[in-house]
Amino acid sequence: MIQDYKLAALVHSQLVADVVHNEILRLGWDIHIEVTSYETALQDAASLLEQGYEALLCHGGFREELFARFGPCIVFIERSDIDLIKSLAEARKISTTVALTAHVNETRDIEFMEQLLDMSIIPVRYTLKDDLARKIQELFAQGVQVFVGGGGTGRIVSRLGGSVFLDLPQRANIRNALNRAIILAENIRMERAYRSNIQAIMHYSKEGMICINTEYEVVFHNDQALNILRVATPNRLVPFFRPLYLEEVLREQTPHIDKLVTINERQLLINAFPLQLSSTATGALCFIHDVRSLQRISRKISADLQARGLVANYTCRDIVGNAPAIVRLKKNIQRYAHTDIPVFIYGETGTGKELVAHSLHAASSRSQQPFVVVNCAALPDPLLESELFGYEEGAFTGAKRGGKQGLFELANGGTLFLDEIGDISHAVQLRLLRVLDAREVMHVGGDRFIPINVRVLCASNKQLLHLVRKGTFRMDLYFRLTGVCLEVPPLRNRLEDIALFAAPLLRRYGKDKKALGPEIQKRLKAYNWPGNVRELMAVLESYLVLLGDQATSLACFEEVFRHRDVLPLTPPPLPAATTPDAGDDHNLGRQTTDFRRRKVMEELALNLGDRRKTAAALGISYSSLRRILENMKED
Repeated sequence: MIQDYKLAALVHSQLVADVVHNEILRLGWDIHIEVTSYETALQDAASLLEQGYEALLCHGGFREELFARFGPCIVFIERSDIDLIKSLAEARKISTTVALTAHVNETRDIEFMEQLLDMSIIPVRYTLKDDLARKIQELFAQGVQVFVGGGGTGRIVSRLGGSVFLDLPQRANIRNALNRAIILAENIRMERAYRSNIQAIMHYSKEGMICINTEYEVVFHNDQALNILRVATPNRLVPFFRPLYLEEVLREQTPHIDKLVTINERQLLINAFPLQLSSTATGALCFIHDVRSLQRISRKISADLQARGLVANYTCRDIVGNAPAIVRLKKNIQRYAHTDIPVFIYGETGTGKELVAHSLHAASSRSQQPFVVVNCAALPDPLLESELFGYEEGAFTGAKRGGKQGLFELANGGTLFLDEIGDISHAVQLRLLRVLDAREVMHVGGDRFIPINVRVLCASNKQLLHLVRKGTFRMDLYFRLTGVCLEVPPLRNRLEDIALFAAPLLRRYGKDKKALGPEIQKRLKAYNWPGNVRELMAVLESYLVLLGDQATSLACFEEVFRHRDVLPLTPPPLPAATTPDAGDDHNLGRQTTDFRRRKVMEELALNLGDRRKTAAALGISYSSLRRILENMKED
């Protein structure tokens, strides 16, 4: 509805205002209408926009000036030839010679109107109001005293004692203008929301951002960029365009990735990218990382890894539960632990995905080798790359003498668990795929490949297949990581295990099963548990602390539980095609190969046998597709 938008109309006379007002009322709408003049139109429009009006409908000779000043906020109420013909027909009743005033940007078929109405029409074209007044006075001196035009014309002619007929807008033109104004207001709101989101992203980002246009002007920046470069205002950023690779990127239209530069005695990591619209250059964007900040985060992560130890702390015995889904999960862990096939662990937040990863490693032949865990969502891209793949001595200021091993090297001979794998960027995905395919890594700043022997496990609370379909996760990496998929069931699907989770807590607090009476157990099993086991343990421990010396208390439980409610929304189940069957003991490598070949044949059919299109759709090279098809023929 139009009432959702704040619109106003600027018109040149009260008569036009009445026409617009009546049409709006007839349609059941309402907007602010203001009568203005040529002298005050710009000021009035600025005032309305300052008051929060989103779009202005304009009718009158001043509309061109308004559009030149305020642009996208202005919507014309068109002045059609039909409007003029009606006014000219009325004027002809007084005189067969009539002057028609119009802005120079308006075009009229004067000859056609003269023939149609059998009259002489003198066009009066103007750009400024003073120009209009002078021309009207000259015509008066020549004996022309009947005019057709807008509000400005009406006021001048009335003072001179002549006759004036105003060109009034048609109802259809008013409706069309209102509809365009609604669309314009909606677009303006969307643009403002988009800009607000971009500004929020830039504000909260820990990396500096600078964007320039093709005129080498700063389009936007964030405070972090000013702080890192030690400047106070955006106009001081211009001297940094060259060292930040912005000029080079804009000139060559090629990105510059992971460039180490020193500015103001501070070493920075630069990533610069060209911006284009329909293959036309529009600017350049760079991201600035303070290397010292990245190093601080890196040292913290290294300390955390060392404190935790590179070992698996849990086994299948630590997976609590007797529900069928858990029993099946434990069996699958034992079956897949003894292979080197990659495993993707899917489960909602709090279900225990890392526990499954620990158990897979502990039950494998690699159990005496390192077990390394990394949360991919917790690290920015440059830091994630240096942590995963390591760096060379001198790669950046403060780099450890002799360089540093990456997590792939730390896990060599053992297992690397990539948690929250669905959150990594395309750049990291590409490098990770290269490592998994070649089984070798290259340090940041290095020039040689290091062979590795690592089993990779990964986990996410996001469906990787859904991310592939959305285009945010590479299909070839998806195939590489999901040799087998294990789903950790949510707590709501195994409510019978709640008592097993509660038992150790009851012992710790010196309570027996009576602490969880029938009504409390009923409430526990009626809840949806969106936070799964993690949420359950928090609720139970809070209740036992509040319980104190009492044997049981429904009131204490209600105090802890009263803010929770059933949440009906649950993540989609794991796709059947990638879920392992507990009863299937066939060769696991064959299972993975069959799945991949099935996907290849599906894409070939969709692309009518076109191999190049199929390879592009699968996210693999043409030569890789050819090898797959040749292997299928041999089998």
